[in-house]
Amino acid sequence: MKIAVLMGGTSSEVDVSHKTGKAVASGLAKKGHKVEIFDWEEERIITDVETLRDFDVVFIAYHGGAGEDGRVQAALDIAELKYTGSDYVSSAIAMNKLLSKMVFESVGIPTPAWIKISSKKQIEKLLLDMIKARFGLPAVVKPAAQGSTVGITIAVSEKELKDGANLAFEYSDEILIEKYIPGREVTVSILGGLPLPVIEIVPIDGFYDYEHKYTKGKSNYICPAKIPKKISENLREIAAKAYKALGCRHYARVDFRLSDNKKIYCLEVNTLPGMTDLSLVPMAAKSIGIEFPELVNKIAFMAYEGRNE
Repeated sequence: MKIAVLMGGTSSEVDVSHKTGKAVASGLAKKGHKVEIFDWEEERIITDVETLRDFDVVFIAYHGGAGEDGRVQAALDIAELKYTGSDYVSSAIAMNKLLSKMVFESVGIPTPAWIKISSKKQIEKLLLDMIKARFGLPAVVKPAAQGSTVGITIAVSEKELKDGANLAFEYSDEILIEKYIPGREVTVSILGGLPLPVIEIVPIDGFYDYEHKYTKGKSNYICPAKIPKKISENLREIAAKAYKALGCRHYARVDFRLSDNKKIYCLEVNTLPGMTDLSLVPMAAKSIGIEFPELVNKIAFMAYEGRNE
């Protein structure tokens, strides 16, 4: 096939997008595809979409911003081009943590207690709102629409809570305050609707933020995770349910906290997870014998064949 790889963009995750795009292009080339990389700002797709008509499939390697929140996907849909990953509706819902939380709750997927803050003016009454929502400190403060843990704070004091809220507002017009769940960080990748083995993420220090995600040696990964079989099965089942509830397709990654008393909490669904040498979807796929070139080849063919699982 002739495949266009879209990477770059204007989001805070542009560097990771470049790494993903180059890795994807290399993997596809190894499978015999004719690949061309387009290092474009997302807005350019609207004006230059005709350039992509010569390709059988567009492989989206953006992360965050307009490349992941549905805007690029909508432009490609209007142009009737085949592309990898979820469609514009699912992308928009998954990218907005508030909307995805509502979907989780509507279908019975367990998720940490949370409140929404829509204005900096509300920051002063944060603690009161949290008490009403039946949780207190520590708490996780995050932008409502952002990826790769950008702008996230784990606040253990009132000052950290307010500072974290101000930081989160730099990345989003709305922010989410979420109950912090002590326990383990685990994730389940989905490929074609099927959940892959659970991975446990163990940061060397702190929490699994942007630095720990994309810096070698900052985190350890256990794949498959060393957890009881029943819990692993439950995680994979809930991940598949979340993926389906948001209407995702082709591939995604679902992140969880596994509490100290073994309760499962779904945090979010990433519709365009990283595809670098440190990324978790390739790691999970490799654990069942799918090497990286075959992984991106499978995803490309799902798009080409118009599959929606």
